[in-house]
Amino acid sequence: MKLGRLVISSMGVVFALSLAVVGCEQSERDGEEASAVTTSALQAQSQAGLTDGLVDVEGALAPNAEDAAKAVLERPLRGIRPEGCAKKTRAGEVVTLEMTRCTGPFGKVEITGSLVATFSKPSADVVEVAIVASQGTTANGEPFSYAATGDVRFDGDRRFVTYRGSSSGTTKRGRDFATATDVSIVADVTTHCAKLSGASKGSVGRYELDLTFEGFEGCRDVCPSAGTARARVDGPLVKNASVEVVFDGSSTAKVKVDRGEGRRTSQRDVALDCDAAEAE
Repeated sequence: MKLGRLVISSMGVVFALSLAVVGCEQSERDGEEASAVTTSALQAQSQAGLTDGLVDVEGALAPNAEDAAKAVLERPLRGIRPEGCAKKTRAGEVVTLEMTRCTGPFGKVEITGSLVATFSKPSADVVEVAIVASQGTTANGEPFSYAATGDVRFDGDRRFVTYRGSSSGTTKRGRDFATATDVSIVADVTTHCAKLSGASKGSVGRYELDLTFEGFEGCRDVCPSAGTARARVDGPLVKNASVEVVFDGSSTAKVKVDRGEGRRTSQRDVALDCDAAEAE
């Protein structure tokens, strides 16, 4: 399903809005880095295609672990740059994603190393996956830690997905970052629609970052039909700034911006490029 990538793009918009309006050049640079790193981490924690292939498997029954790994192996890689920096291999029920200086859309976290996904089938209707960064994996030349667990429950044409992941490392400007993400998705393989809710919390340097998205509903190739995204950033030069974005199915989103303590708030409509987000 492509809804997850649209959510990630939407969260990038949320953070860009919340930090770009602060007004101080240094705080803008710091905030933009915090935004980019966190959004990139959220994208990485969508499992880099290591479970996306499962959601689109047809049929009412869950595949066995090895067939699940085959489905993920065949899934094209998206959202990783530059082209050709990553490849997937399979050995039985294990898929390895090997990366050489790969990055996401913001270019703030450059990863070299491997993510290893191990699939299992604990029950007739559930496939589980455990993902971990192999020893020696680096982000921006520094040690990078990543671990996640997820499961996909098959119920007729619907897929119930849960995911929990965390990562930590160093930005290109030498700042430590850490994120933790918890997401739930209900997807329909016949209508290509999904509902999503979740949160990502963490820090970049001295900035604390909170993202939440609730009630997200959307279908392939269209803007979200419902949902609210919220982002909050708090640090030395950005004091408790936040943005709330409400989606209603149109090509615009309702945005409320709070620039932080002692600063004014504002509301605006922001145009969405949903086709571009889906194409990622």
